[in-house]
Amino acid sequence: THGNKFFETFSFLPPLSDQEIARQVQYLLNNGWTPCIEFESAEKAYCDSHGWTGIDYNVNAGYYDNRYWVMWKLPMYGCTNPDEVLQEIRACTQ
Repeated sequence: THGNKFFETFSFLPPLSDQEIARQVQYLLNNGWTPCIEFESAEKAYCDSHGWTGIDYNVNAGYYDNRYWVMWKLPMYGCTNPDEVLQEIRACTQ
């Protein structure tokens, strides 16, 4: 492998504490954006290749499995408090 780990969105960051997540969520709420939680099992969250489906990647350039994760419930329209997002993250990880 090349040593890089490909995750989505905040993959370049170290693990975030609840307080740090809350600050990120507050930033997006302040900008009028809607929080959305995506998840994947630990076994599939890390991609160091194009994946496991067997698709011919020479024909499908730019495709790799696990590009999009499953969304937890619906986008959190109307969310006004980072604590709402943290509560959903806890529920998602149980």
